Amino acid sequence: MEFSKVVSTAMKISHLTQLNIYVIDDKGEVGYHDEKISIPSFMPGAGMQDAIDFFHKIENGSELYSYINSWGLYYLGYSFLEQEALYFVVIGPYLEVIPNIYSLSLQYNLNSHQNTDLKDFIEKINVLTEGQISSYAAVLQQFDSMKEKEAYPSVIYPIENKAKRAQENAIVDEEANLVERRYKIERDFMHAVENGDKKAALKQISSDNMLFSFSERFPNQPLRRLKNLTIILNTLLRIASGNGDVPAILIHRISEKFAYEIENGENIAELHQIQDHMIAEYCDLVKSNSLKDYSYMIRKVIEHLMSYYDQKINITDLAQLSHTHPGNLSRKFKQETGMTITEYQQNLRVSQAKQLLKEESLSIDETAWMVGYDDPSYFGKIFKKITGSPPSMYRKNDV
Repeated sequence: MEFSKVVSTAMKISHLTQLNIYVIDDKGEVGYHDEKISIPSFMPGAGMQDAIDFFHKIENGSELYSYINSWGLYYLGYSFLEQEALYFVVIGPYLEVIPNIYSLSLQYNLNSHQNTDLKDFIEKINVLTEGQISSYAAVLQQFDSMKEKEAYPSVIYPIENKAKRAQENAIVDEEANLVERRYKIERDFMHAVENGDKKAALKQISSDNMLFSFSERFPNQPLRRLKNLTIILNTLLRIASGNGDVPAILIHRISEKFAYEIENGENIAELHQIQDHMIAEYCDLVKSNSLKDYSYMIRKVIEHLMSYYDQKINITDLAQLSHTHPGNLSRKFKQETGMTITEYQQNLRVSQAKQLLKEESLSIDETAWMVGYDDPSYFGKIFKKITGSPPSMYRKNDV
């Protein structure tokens, strides 16, 4: 049997399960893979290592196997003989239960970057029920029979509707007349976002703007069409925020958040709401975090602090990053921001803590640790100094 048929069958299973799939030959080399989700590099099994480790633990052909790595990621695998050579097909990773992110972060001493990547990964990975796992295992066991025969359904064509074709042609002509207007609105929209002007941006493009509905695209798949348009909108907003001198790490976080929400949107009303929220949040991001008024040296320091807000500050390292003397950096930073470097970092930590207190079910001690404080009481003191209330009261009142 040609290897192309093995790959073709693997692709079908990947489409069906929406899990990563790997085809490994008898030498332990990955001959084909399709990854829908990537394991963060700091986790065991990153890249294709889990699949390869799984392969080295199998013993027989025509058998179904299950595998779990040290972080609780599950895989299913099926081995089969092909022209007297052993092949192995792996699907996964998936979860059976949602892990405690805080416990993992503490156990493996993850920094803020790694913790954010872990959280994004956990939000995106499939959590399978017992029934789903059983079904996918059954599909894997049918791999041999699936690769033997391709399915080609007979196609029944409906009677061509000439009136419908004429209507579609009219829509195409109308679109041609609207192209110039659409591009002008897009330019004005991008300019508004770059300046953090939420009102102007929503006036140019919002969920009820029919000029950008593109109803002729995927006419029978309105949800897919709207998802595609919302993905494009996310890209435009990401570019505009970058043009507005927002640190890349902040753009990445909000972009990833909305990418996940878009993909998991279940109806048109929800996607329209996501569009409006995206525009508003990106504009607020630019308004609050644009670095365009700062010198290049201070921008570099702020971007570093935003990326590593939970790490201890070393003024000498920051000065080397900025190619200046520590004393000069401290003076310039206070002059341009109105705060010392330590005060700026404290504000970043408290800002992140406020978000965690609102959105997560972590304890105060856990929240303190997540944003870089080993001493919860000191965290509470800084939090109250900046917000006016202790963390417990802030969470209770949802200030």
